[in-house]
Amino acid sequence: MIYAPFVKHVSLPLYHWWHGSDLIRNIRTFERSQWLSQERLKAMQWERLSRLLEHAYQHVPYYQEKFKEMGAEPRDFRSFEDFTKFPTMTKRTLQERLADLTASNIPRAELAKGITSGSSGQPTTYIQEKSSNRIRTAAGKRLTGIAGYELGQKLFYLWRDSPFVIEGDQVRLATGTHQAPSSGLAKLKQAIHARVGVDNQTLRVDPTLMTEPEMGTMYKRLRAFQPDVVISYVSTLYMFAQYMEANGLGDVAPRSVIVSSETLYPHQRELLERVFGCPVYNRYGLSETGIVAIECPVREGLHLNQEILHMESIADSAGNRQLIVTDLINRGMPLLRYETGDTGRVIEEQCTCGRGLSRIVDLSGRIIDQLPTRMGGYVNGQLFATFHWIEGVKQYQVIQEKLDTFKIRIVRASSFAEKNLAPMLQTIHERFGPDTSIDVEYVEHIPFTRGGKYKLVVSEVKMQEAPR
Repeated sequence: MIYAPFVKHVSLPLYHWWHGSDLIRNIRTFERSQWLSQERLKAMQWERLSRLLEHAYQHVPYYQEKFKEMGAEPRDFRSFEDFTKFPTMTKRTLQERLADLTASNIPRAELAKGITSGSSGQPTTYIQEKSSNRIRTAAGKRLTGIAGYELGQKLFYLWRDSPFVIEGDQVRLATGTHQAPSSGLAKLKQAIHARVGVDNQTLRVDPTLMTEPEMGTMYKRLRAFQPDVVISYVSTLYMFAQYMEANGLGDVAPRSVIVSSETLYPHQRELLERVFGCPVYNRYGLSETGIVAIECPVREGLHLNQEILHMESIADSAGNRQLIVTDLINRGMPLLRYETGDTGRVIEEQCTCGRGLSRIVDLSGRIIDQLPTRMGGYVNGQLFATFHWIEGVKQYQVIQEKLDTFKIRIVRASSFAEKNLAPMLQTIHERFGPDTSIDVEYVEHIPFTRGGKYKLVVSEVKMQEAPR
């Protein structure tokens, strides 16, 4: 097939050259820098962080306030260790202080708004400098290339478009429809992008409705498209793979599968690799910062986009290692020590693949997946992955409504027998107390979140209600 090489080496470079874009040059720069030593990468980070601190001090009201509260100036921060003394920022701060977090010296025309639904389903607006987005795109393509992606390849996304749109300063729910190009020139540009080859051929399918008829249609489209790379939420692709295996469906042979947005469990990776016959790579990203990290073929942790992000791992009140990120290139709305809500550890040892990039290991998903108990402490949501091995359980969802009250939703197959739940229910009683109430609810389907994800474990217990 000559399409992918043609796009990678001819049409895409010519297109970006014609439009004055530096995408290709930036991708190649990142492809070279990933092999630098950790010392040189950290020096690159520190140079960017030093400039960002000075910028935030001079032009961002929120950080001017924080520097004043600390009685400090940017020159007082001489190392990454010094930087750990700077206060962290939460998503709530982002929601409540967006105007104060926006740099005063950058024209509005140079800023772009984005939005993330978050685990609560409430939209949170953030701002990115357009020039930083161009760098972020190149860094993301470099990182995704570690997992087998190449320019020009055919991509299949089992991924929902954003459920929210931004119109001026207003945020509203998306209608789910896309307007067709209105002018002849717009239609011509769309045709050039789709047919001539100036981008990846892409098939995108909304996974919100995962019924068997929908998955049957999805499979037909996937088989006809024959993608090189499949990109999806973990749980939706796992469900689709279960459907394919149960119905003996094959003839789909991507070079790699990349999953994101949720914790990837070993049994899920095993099934996906068996069904699709290729390596499965875990990817970690945030709407606010783009792609953060991804596995390489060695799969000993996720390589960090270290040239543009600084990642810390600090202990929180629950004993987890929470990931704290600093975006080193977004001057429009600097994110300094931003609490991601995810847990993991950052290691700097060189990977056996030879890349110098730091890695994230023990990435275990959202902190909400840590369930508090009345006896004190927390139970990792991975405990409930055992449901995947219970005969006849097609889907499940565990909801902790109170410290000692659980609702378990189960979609049953014909082979399901209620007695098979006994060992798992006993385990819940052992971990959360013998008087724990467990309500098992049998349902036809389990709804996805507004963002198109499917959460295996949900805790509705507020962290402040948990015993210390």
